[in-house]
Amino acid sequence: MYQYKDHPIYGIGFRGPGKKWYCRGLIFDSQDKVTEIKRLESDELSFATKRKAEEHAVKLCKGWIDEQSGEIGSRSLTPSTPMKADASV
Repeated sequence: MYQYKDHPIYGIGFRGPGKKWYCRGLIFDSQDKVTEIKRLESDELSFATKRKAEEHAVKLCKGWIDEQSGEIGSRSLTPSTPMKADASV
């Protein structure tokens, strides 16, 4: 787990078909630390190692938080739904 701008974030690498690794990033509320507010996934990208997948997931989380620029702390946000991230490796 990492802390980024008061938000707990997780980068998860999971094994997919063909011995490839895929990534999932989880972002949690800065106030209660247990409510997931965003889940980022990138099914189009695969990685050779679990560590690379996890690192990319953390990068996706940080980018999403930066894009929100203050709106992320709002209680008007709904719980997360998976989102495909458009990123290059």
